[in-house]
Amino acid sequence: MVSKKNKRKRPDTIHPKNKYSDNPPDFALLASLYTSFKAFVFNSRDGRPRIDWTNFNSTRELTRVLLLHDHGLNWWIRNGQLCPTVPNRSKYIHWIEDLLSSDIIPNNNSNGDIVRGFDKGTGANCIYPLLGASLLGWTFVGSDVTDVALEWAERNVKSNQHISELIEIRKVTNCQGTLSIEDSKCGESVDGKSKMDGSGSVVEEAEPLPLSSFDLPSDANKKYSGPPVLLGVVRDGEKFDFCMCNPPFFETMEEAGLNPKTSFGGTPEEMVCPGGEKAFITRIIEDSVVLKESFRWFTSMLGRKTNLKFLTS
Repeated sequence: MVSKKNKRKRPDTIHPKNKYSDNPPDFALLASLYTSFKAFVFNSRDGRPRIDWTNFNSTRELTRVLLLHDHGLNWWIRNGQLCPTVPNRSKYIHWIEDLLSSDIIPNNNSNGDIVRGFDKGTGANCIYPLLGASLLGWTFVGSDVTDVALEWAERNVKSNQHISELIEIRKVTNCQGTLSIEDSKCGESVDGKSKMDGSGSVVEEAEPLPLSSFDLPSDANKKYSGPPVLLGVVRDGEKFDFCMCNPPFFETMEEAGLNPKTSFGGTPEEMVCPGGEKAFITRIIEDSVVLKESFRWFTSMLGRKTNLKFLTS
């Protein structure tokens, strides 16, 4: 007898507009087309083609061929950097598309049909700007704090000349100690000019936004400590339709490595911050109070349902 638990239908979590909604990646087809990927594909006991999800080189190569085969994007990251899964990241893009097409928050965009997004912590992979630009023609600012992430994000943008003018990579200056709303002006940003002219990046200092007073809510948990998130990175007068973020989910690298079934890499800067995702997303919420005229939507990924109640409050 089938239990009620087994009868219960799992919710469909993939967006209907997602390229992989009805056509999940075909490993056999990809292996036949890309020799470099074929080396990582094997048949399981049931005869189906599989890859070793615990092998970083395997997951990275899958991401590379999916971006190339399905999206016409040239992409690569060096060993150890966070490797995104393409179907999951595409899902986030389409969720944003739904928000922008809704009337929940009126669209006061004076730029016509031009959609502008801000990817906080774009990483070396730069996956959201690349997908958003290639799928929907959106323009992006992608920010990050480490030289390695900025270098590889720029490489991935420049490797795709057909969308490179749509993406700007911006450096965030790190600040020591706990960041508060009052002292976030220490976070100057630099603009990695993405309108590629063959001469490389042009670096210029950004004008930080004027700060307004804001009383931080009392919280017994750890506060975010690190470089600026949005305040001090977004420039005076800039307007965005949305921001999006794949936040550092964990408080320690030991915690980040608890899942032995997958290997998608990830450096401490990408994976960890004091207070984890709860503290980081709280900072986005606090920044949104000051930047409420700069964005139509503030969004972020979330890894733990247990943090929802706190963040909603």
